Amino acid sequence: MLEKAQALQDRLTSIRRQVHQHPELGFQEVGTARLVAETLAESGVPTQTEMGKTGVIGRRGEGAPTVALRADMDALPIQEENDVPYRSQVPGVMHACGHDAHVACLLGAVMLLAQDPPPGQVRVLFPWPGQAALGGGSG
Repeated sequence: MLEKAQALQDRLTSIRRQVHQHPELGFQEVGTARLVAETLAESGVPTQTEMGKTGVIGRRGEGAPTVALRADMDALPIQEENDVPYRSQVPGVMHACGHDAHVACLLGAVMLLAQDPPPGQVRVLFPWPGQAALGGGSG
């Protein structure tokens, strides 16, 4: 499994940097949601999009047990001052909270599960910001 994960490093780094460069505030994560849905589809995961406006839900497998994995996608209204090649290209908005890494990590988990599916069902949740009241975070 470690070797399979290491083989995904370049792809996941690219996804994280793409999300980092194009941060979107809550309920505006249209591009991020599109990237998530496309990546899930590449891994054979059927998706529901526009959940709560910008959320994405994927489901792989059937039956029990059912396991859910989630990652937030929204960015913060902060000007990025880091001097890195993948810095935010959106003035006044950045991923200062790590949600760019959350997205890449969960997509990596999905890619690994596609190679070696577990028994039962896995649901992947990229929730909308309004889910914060249900135990999710925002920012």
